[in-house]
Formats: sequence, structure tokens, C-alpha cells
Amino acid sequence: MKHILKQSISGAAGMALLAVCGGAVGTASAEESLTIVSWGGVVSEAHRKSFWDPFTEESGIKILDDSFNGELSNIRAQVESGTILWDIAEPEFAEAALGCEEGLFEPLDTSIIDVDDIPAAHVTRCSVTSLLASTVLAYNAAEFEGEGPRSWADFWDVDRFPGRRGLNFSVTDTLIVALLADGVAVDEVYEVLETKDGQDRAFAKLDELRDHIIWWRSGTEQIQGLLSGEYVMAAAWNGRVASAAKTEGADLAMAWEAGHILTGNQWVVLKGSKHKAAAMGFLAFALRPEQQADFMNGIDYGVISRKAHELISPERLAIMPGNPALEDDAVPPNANFWLNNFDTLNERFLAWASR
Repeated sequence: MKHILKQSISGAAGMALLAVCGGAVGTASAEESLTIVSWGGVVSEAHRKSFWDPFTEESGIKILDDSFNGELSNIRAQVESGTILWDIAEPEFAEAALGCEEGLFEPLDTSIIDVDDIPAAHVTRCSVTSLLASTVLAYNAAEFEGEGPRSWADFWDVDRFPGRRGLNFSVTDTLIVALLADGVAVDEVYEVLETKDGQDRAFAKLDELRDHIIWWRSGTEQIQGLLSGEYVMAAAWNGRVASAAKTEGADLAMAWEAGHILTGNQWVVLKGSKHKAAAMGFLAFALRPEQQADFMNGIDYGVISRKAHELISPERLAIMPGNPALEDDAVPPNANFWLNNFDTLNERFLAWASR
């Protein structure tokens, strides 16, 4: 007999999760399933090991997974048309904030989801952080005879470090690294970017690099570009780089001291999901400290459960995004900035990139 979610959550939450499991101990409806869209590759593999398979084993609810690149337009189209293909999605902070503002997501059911262990900055009315990542300056050390790049100014220096550069086709990363390359301190980036002069400054810096940029559009693409030599360095996600260095035997390195962008994803339940109760049950399960610790032990991305941090080794915790030891070199998240400025800056970015 399968264990059920009720066993680890007492009271009203336990009874709610009993309902999620179809009202019978250890069973779920044969038709009960959840479709979760994530980022594919090593991220989805880690989710499957730590969250999806254990949730199915405990609840009997099957997880069907899909992958996307974080685009809010797909979610918006589903909700507006009433044709919901995904129950749960994992957009980045900015897109989660925008979607919540637009009413694209269900409010979190905190009678089921225990958020007491979650820092206030990582839970909103309709989203909760699923992982913390950093966009870092990554490079293929095999491409350089001496020391590799140590700063974003080096990233822009194609004379000293010849070769193409890989950048995320995303305004939220690209304008920030441009300002870092132009000498803006990590704790002043958003203050500068809030001004028209600062925005002009970022685009002018991108103009300098335009002819050397290769855009990547997925986690898989960013690593393939580094491994194949399509570009010699990239603004890349730390977990993807670390995983490829281990599994591919590649000499990939990260310059954390250059300044990294602390970012992450958030779990959301699409408005109109026909499996809303089961989706809330999944979020409750995924936020358990033991599941979150298992996730951190399987991939170099952080989580937001304070109790989970106590369950992994200090050595492991030391390399996790969100670790206070790495904060001095981090550009902190600022979802409110993107909530207010995303549409305008994204329109300008797309126009710039298409020229």
C-alpha cells in the first residue's frame, strides 16, 4: 500500500491532502494526473528524482512533464482560451510576478501548503520559489592558454579573449550583464537600470558586443554552445555548467567573482486547472525540507527551505545560490522592477536584437 501525503501533514492540511488522493487511503483516481512544465534537461531530471516520482509513489497521482523556456505568452494563451494544457508551471521570478498581476495563476492554498519555513521574499499570493540559480560568467577553460576571464569587462574584451560570446535571449539577464561590464556595482544595477540614461547605457554597451553574440534560448543550448566551441564563454546558469562539467568531463569554469545574477523559478498553478487540489498537494509535497534537501544534493541549485539547509553538508551548501557567503558578488532579484518595466524594456530589446 502506498503511503499518502496525509501521513506527514496533520489536521486540516492532512484532510485536504487526503481529498487530493481521491478520498481513499493510499489511492488516487485512475485518471488523476498532473501536467507540470519545467525547463527540461538536468533541471527536469532533478525534479523527477526529488519531487515527481516520490510524489507519485506517495499519492498515486501520475506526473506528466513537459518543457518550455519560461515564456509567459504560452501560459497566457492557455488561460485566456480556457484550454489548459499545464496544471503547474515553473516560470522565472519576473514572469511569475507578471502572471500573478494578470490573474493567470490560482492563489496558493495555504491550508495545504506550509509556508512558515519559507522566507517572505520567496512566497507571494500565487507563487512560491522552486529553485534558486545564478547566471554566471562561464567559460571553456580549454580555449585559453593562460588565465580565463575574471570579470564582465573581460567578457566584452574580444581582443584579449577572442571568440564568440553566448548570451541568453532574454532582456532580464542581458541588460544586467551589460551594465556589469560597464562597471556598475552589483548592488547598484537596478538603481541605474531604473533610469532612462541607465537603459541607454546598457543598450550602448550591447552595441559594442553585437557582432560577437550568439544567442541561446534554452538550458540545453547554452551548454551545447560551450562544449562545441560555438562560443568560448557565456552568461550561463550555474547548475547547468556544473552538471556539464561533471557529466561531460568538460573543462568548464565559472567566474563567480565577476558578479552573478541571483535568480530563480517559482511554482505556479494555472488559473482554471482542472486538477487544482492535486496541484496544491504537489506544492505542499515539494516544499517539504527532506525533498528540498534531496534536490540540492542532486543539482547545484539552491532552495528556500531553511530547514532543508540544515539537512545538507556545509561544503555542499557553500556552493549553492542563495548562500549568504555568495551574496556580496550577487545582483539580487527585483521582481517589482520587472513587473513595472518588463514590457517596455523587452519591446526595446527585441527591436534591438532584430536589427
